[in-house]
Amino acid sequence: MIHGIILTHGPIGDAMIEAVRGIMGLDEGLHSLIVNNMSVSEISARLSALIHAPEVKQDGVIVMASLKGGSCWNVAVAVAKDHPHVRVVSGVNLSMVLSFVTKRDLLTLDKLADAVVKDGLRGITLHVAE
Repeated sequence: MIHGIILTHGPIGDAMIEAVRGIMGLDEGLHSLIVNNMSVSEISARLSALIHAPEVKQDGVIVMASLKGGSCWNVAVAVAKDHPHVRVVSGVNLSMVLSFVTKRDLLTLDKLADAVVKDGLRGITLHVAE
């Protein structure tokens, strides 16, 4: 199973996993890493530990970071550089996490990462009342 790590400041990742659990009834293979008051080296160590867990490393990992260019993103990209089974996407939202959960058993790691990005973007719309 491909695992997902939601890497954020604050409890956003936990809230998304709780929402997925409420909508889908499952959360297996989803992990939240909250990085409040952590140094870059602490974030890197915690993320590396998750990525190296035997059950996670087997099929790959998609790290969904909160903001491109932020510390979560920067650390995730640096860690992923040395791990060919890790992909990093930014701008995590609920559409992305639901896409991840529903498609991870159907797609390869790279195709899943692409689908997560596309579905995340598709979930962002603007409605203007007329």
